Amino acid sequence: MKKFVGCLAVVFALLVTSCASAENVAGADTGDTGATESTEPTDTTEPTDTTETTPTDTTEPTDTTETTETTPTDTTETTATTPTTSPPPTQPTPPIPDVAPRPVVGNCYQATKRAFRQQRDGTDPVSCSRRHTGETFQVFYVGRYPTGTEIDDAWRKCHGRFPAYVGAAATLSRLDLALILPSTQQVDAGQGWIRCDVIKKNYYNSRVGFPVTGSVRNVLAGGVPREYRGCVIRWPKVDQAVTFASCNGSHQAELIPEALFLGPPQADYPGMATAKLRSEQFCESVFQDYVPETLNYYYYYPTAASWRSGSHYTTCWALDTEGDGLPPL
Repeated sequence: MKKFVGCLAVVFALLVTSCASAENVAGADTGDTGATESTEPTDTTEPTDTTETTPTDTTEPTDTTETTETTPTDTTETTATTPTTSPPPTQPTPPIPDVAPRPVVGNCYQATKRAFRQQRDGTDPVSCSRRHTGETFQVFYVGRYPTGTEIDDAWRKCHGRFPAYVGAAATLSRLDLALILPSTQQVDAGQGWIRCDVIKKNYYNSRVGFPVTGSVRNVLAGGVPREYRGCVIRWPKVDQAVTFASCNGSHQAELIPEALFLGPPQADYPGMATAKLRSEQFCESVFQDYVPETLNYYYYYPTAASWRSGSHYTTCWALDTEGDGLPPL
């Protein structure tokens, strides 16, 4: 392992993008099933007249007896009856699709990447013991079409409530949070809510959940388990994504499982100079307690914009980009 002389502090500001303002709910792909057109019954019965029959005179009268000729009686002509036309059958009502119930805290969901990117998910909850991509830790009930202010407010509050559910701040591990709104079908059914899900991410600033098994409630309360530690095989260049990988092998960077809290949700932004100075001092004091094999560290601190969105923590990284790398955890 190559040791570095001195301390390299590379400073960048972390910009956490808050949720976009609410838009009208986009229509989901649906297919209307046309009702089958019924055929009106056709009058097929022809009225039948009975044939008038003249009886045959078989008895020839004798000369001695005068017979009275009987005029045959006409048979009654049958009158045809027009069948009563029955009304056409009632058009079938299209079935109402099943709609997932409103979310509650503790639900787990197998939301897709598309659902996370659109920030809308209408799936039913699944058991947290099965593979899932998000676990709900907060639900806000709002109107069917929440405003941008309501969404931004929910985002800030979710940042503040994340540690109470998971056990520590979102900046210590691969765990983070995502904001989800109801699907079009749920909105049409009268549901209006915003849910906050705990997710495991593959990229540092990702908002897409990676599959996990088991609940994450209080999972960080006693420290960060290895499966949630953030390690990077190759530290990226500027403006490239910081991609997480397993910490079981050698790696160039490691997320320190300790963060600096710069102020509660209602606090004013301390200013960039103050945030930067406090962050540098903090990371310099803690990174070698976790990774003594390097003298290099890197950190993210909140800007004024990310502070407004609810991110009030500094993130520290230990780096070894030129030596033999950091050892496995």
